Amino acid sequence: MRMQSNFSSLCKGVLIPKEMRDKETAHRFMEAVSQFERILNDSGFVKLERLTEEEIVGTETARGLLDQYFTLSREPGTAMQDIALGAEEMRIGNNRLCLHTLSDTDDLPATVSSNTRYEKLSTDRSDCRLSFAAPVGLLLSCNHIYNQYLFLDNSDESLRKFEKSARNMHSLARYSRANQINKEWIERYLNEAHSYGLSSIRAHFNVMAWSDDPLELKQLKNDAGSALALMECKPRHNTTDVATLYWAGIPGNAGDFRVRRVFIRS
Repeated sequence: MRMQSNFSSLCKGVLIPKEMRDKETAHRFMEAVSQFERILNDSGFVKLERLTEEEIVGTETARGLLDQYFTLSREPGTAMQDIALGAEEMRIGNNRLCLHTLSDTDDLPATVSSNTRYEKLSTDRSDCRLSFAAPVGLLLSCNHIYNQYLFLDNSDESLRKFEKSARNMHSLARYSRANQINKEWIERYLNEAHSYGLSSIRAHFNVMAWSDDPLELKQLKNDAGSALALMECKPRHNTTDVATLYWAGIPGNAGDFRVRRVFIRS
């Protein structure tokens, strides 16, 4: 669903959407998820394993995934703390959040790959290959969460909108060279999508770091920005949407994601 910011469950009297309270809708959803799980597991490349209720909400002796997310801690015995949603900052207990986003194609490098050479552990005779996003993953040595969102839309409808946009750019091309360039890029995208049968999706990526020390938080901001720069991405420090992006990052709550914070790709 293309969620707008004013449709967030934060703005509603009931947190659970009515669709999720309908048994038939929930049954169809679980069937679709099971089919998707079988397809991926049968591929042999990846394996999905469904989390149990205890792993999500926890038990009397073990902390669950939600508990860890709401406290920003994996340490046992960590108490729940107040969450402050402010216009200038977001705070969980004494921890203040710092967020960098990749939500625009202009922020991305010209090319990406599934892996990249890690120079520190590579030699002339051997390569150490790491994930392309490793700089914002295990190589980022601070408390942080790296989020990836992929939203599957109606691809045919998206392509029709691009076709309409290309026609509009063509009619306005004589007024601006930028319109002509945009029209050429859109047509190139459409040609590749139709030629190779690609499906369009919407995507968003962000890095959320936190610290209870204001001086360390400033350093975290620089470290996260530098990690994105190592991927040849343009670091974009987000200060206005931290609360809504944190809310959408709750496990299972990606449906509350803001539509304006995504880009389209194939």
